[in-house]
Amino acid sequence: MTVTESTRLETLLRLQQDLALETDIDRVLALIVSTATTMLDAERATLYVIDQTRHELWSRVLTEAELREIRLPLDGKSLAAEVARSGQLLRIDSPYDDPRFDASVDARTGYRTRSILVAPIDARDRRRIGVLQAMNHRDGPFHEDDERFIRTLAGSAGIALEYVQLADELAAERLRVVRVAEDERHRLAQDLHDGVAQTLANAAIGIEIASKRAKTDIEAALRELDDLRKRILDSQAGLRDILFALRPLALEDGGLVAAVAALAERIDGTNGSKVVARRVESKRRLPAEVEAGAFTVIREAANNAIKTGRAPHVSIDVYDDNASVVAVVEDNGNGFDVASVLGSYTTRGSLGLLQMRESARLIGAQLSLDSSPGQGTRVRLRIPAR
Repeated sequence: MTVTESTRLETLLRLQQDLALETDIDRVLALIVSTATTMLDAERATLYVIDQTRHELWSRVLTEAELREIRLPLDGKSLAAEVARSGQLLRIDSPYDDPRFDASVDARTGYRTRSILVAPIDARDRRRIGVLQAMNHRDGPFHEDDERFIRTLAGSAGIALEYVQLADELAAERLRVVRVAEDERHRLAQDLHDGVAQTLANAAIGIEIASKRAKTDIEAALRELDDLRKRILDSQAGLRDILFALRPLALEDGGLVAAVAALAERIDGTNGSKVVARRVESKRRLPAEVEAGAFTVIREAANNAIKTGRAPHVSIDVYDDNASVVAVVEDNGNGFDVASVLGSYTTRGSLGLLQMRESARLIGAQLSLDSSPGQGTRVRLRIPAR
């Protein structure tokens, strides 16, 4: 069957209209592959997606296939992998004569590839995200005008696949935000339960005991009440720490500089660490939500240094740098393998570093973590002062 240029143009127009109305991405991709098969007069077509995690191509859409799924190594021998690596369209009339062709899929299925046309699928930023492949033109080899048509279809597939990736990334971002918020709520609930709630419960029991003891031993009752008073004052200090972590008054009154100075003073001496506000001199006031997000990062970095890193010395800087405010938390503690820690959140209980990254992202800031075992840690936050 010979497909005229006008027929192809009409088909492409209808395809774009259908794609604009269709919300099911799998149906969109299936429609693209079906159009490739029909308009290229091919026996079958395949749309491969690049799986960067496994370094493979996998067949998201197959037509007339004996296999449910095909996976090809990106660095292996196959025409699809070659196009994925090079980005160059391939039109091969005799695949078995081409050294790049992998006949193993044919061997597994009993199918015989006689001609093949393979086009790269790119995102709008020119990232390679897949490959569109048509096989066995029904009337001999594929033609030059077939190349233009499959390129157009690959462009449509690129938009569709990019939409899939963006949707997946958005879902992952939402999940990360939920995990961070849940971890913060869990930590707050734990602090309140182990500190304030426990002290108040003990205070109620202590008052009852002191009341009974006062009937026979006033001095002992007074000692009991004095001890109880000290415990309540300690609990009050713990509650202030929790309130400071949630929203320090210094942040609202004096901004990020005042809050950082208050933080350094409050945690100085914790676990034997010396915490200093070294270069805290920024003159800029940022929007309240931006200052709150930046303070979350600084507070978490400082707490990690004195609790996890066991740093003898921690310094905090907040200063203006051209059109940005820069915050730095630097320590000489144990340090850690950044990539390893960030990659193990599914098995670890703490989400501290993830919370820092999410807080930075939400305020549009750039966060860098520089650390290695035994070499201390340096956390740098650059906040656009817009």
